[in-house]
Amino acid sequence: MLVSASKGASCYLALIGDVRRSREHPDRPGLQRRLEQAIDQANGLLAPVLAASLVLTLGDEFQGLLVKPEAGLDVVLAVEGELRPARLRYALGWGRLSTPLRGTAIGMDGPCFHRAREAMAVAKRRDLWIAVGGFGEETDATLNGILGLIGAVRSTWTPIQAETAAKMRDLNVQAEVAAARGVALATVHKALRGALYGPVVEAEQAVRRILRTVPQAPSPTPASPERRGGKN
Repeated sequence: MLVSASKGASCYLALIGDVRRSREHPDRPGLQRRLEQAIDQANGLLAPVLAASLVLTLGDEFQGLLVKPEAGLDVVLAVEGELRPARLRYALGWGRLSTPLRGTAIGMDGPCFHRAREAMAVAKRRDLWIAVGGFGEETDATLNGILGLIGAVRSTWTPIQAETAAKMRDLNVQAEVAAARGVALATVHKALRGALYGPVVEAEQAVRRILRTVPQAPSPTPASPERRGGKN
């Protein structure tokens, strides 16, 4: 469930996204257009949870600012769902904002963005799906562990499994997914089971539950995700 943003929060969640190996894409201009469209659509769909709208920053990288950290995964999944089969990586940083809040997530700075940049450096170096920082050492370790497992599972999905999982997110009923894809119900069931869709969704819900417990005051010694490992 999405949450409404209250823009008087003391801490924010900075989200950075980047398309993996975008320079190698056979139709990079087309990919960039799709990324722009995905960002526009996510800004419209998720406006209640955005403190500052998603915006393209460098090449195929974008960033946004959220008040409620548990909405971070919703933003990730909304953008990613529009860009299949391209693969993206993300970084989430929790902390204060040192500059005035703007309508779009550009021209701002503060610990939340610093933590997100640190996490993105780790995500790129270790080829992770998502890395986080700024929630405190124990919480960072827990979140990076769960997200690492989710990313590892997602990286094994075939195009059919990814498409079926995306349809299941939208429709939530296997029979409707089968009708939408024009396949047998057994085919949908097999694809979801092979994708470990149920455990993945349960793990995502666990991430959201953890993030809902994050205090608005920042951790006095935010931990870098540098120590967390694993490839996704």
